Amino acid sequence: MDKKNVCVVFDLDDTLYLERDYVRSGFRVVGEWCAERLGLEGVQEQAQALFDQGRRGDIFDAALDRLGVGRDAGTVSTMVRIYREHAPQIKLLPDAVECLARLQDRVYLGLLTDGNPVSQWAKIDALGLRDRFDTTVVTGEWGIEFSKPHVRGYRHLESQSGTCSGRFVYVADNPSKDFLAPRTLGWNGIRVRRPAGLHEHQGCSSDLARFEVSNLEPVPDLVSELYKTQF
Repeated sequence: MDKKNVCVVFDLDDTLYLERDYVRSGFRVVGEWCAERLGLEGVQEQAQALFDQGRRGDIFDAALDRLGVGRDAGTVSTMVRIYREHAPQIKLLPDAVECLARLQDRVYLGLLTDGNPVSQWAKIDALGLRDRFDTTVVTGEWGIEFSKPHVRGYRHLESQSGTCSGRFVYVADNPSKDFLAPRTLGWNGIRVRRPAGLHEHQGCSSDLARFEVSNLEPVPDLVSELYKTQF
């Protein structure tokens, strides 16, 4: 089978690297800014503790509250901007490196990720992925309304991938949003359930994802099994 007849699309966060590493990197940079500009110590530690406890959405507000600091919208907005725009200290996981190496130039490779475009492209660059994929889709460039499970990103990849009709696989971690749209399009799903992933404890129906793996090492062989080709 010609390599361009199979398209394998990857999610980014908690699929190719651990999202916790990005969060830790961002909190460190924000904490350094608070110490240097505001003379305020402990922001990184408080933010990390809140995140580990499951807090989401207003972590910087809550961190400042814990430190007994009067906060204003401008300060929190600046902290959020610094977090989103920082150059993250993250690395591809070893199994992701191996998996992409096996698939490179053998299938049509896609990347499909949600999120703030500035943040997502910073991650992509930090991981050295900008030129590793045939097509990269950051849905935030279209607007939050096109985030997964919206079908637009998947249809765009179908339109870009040439002759891969009916032979698409999405490899991702979040059962609540990642596999709904591709399933309706007839794609196969491979759910990666990484230890320490943010969605590690969330179950995934076999109706949504054909396979579930703990890392990406088996992915090329699973794709081979699905489409009767070898890598």
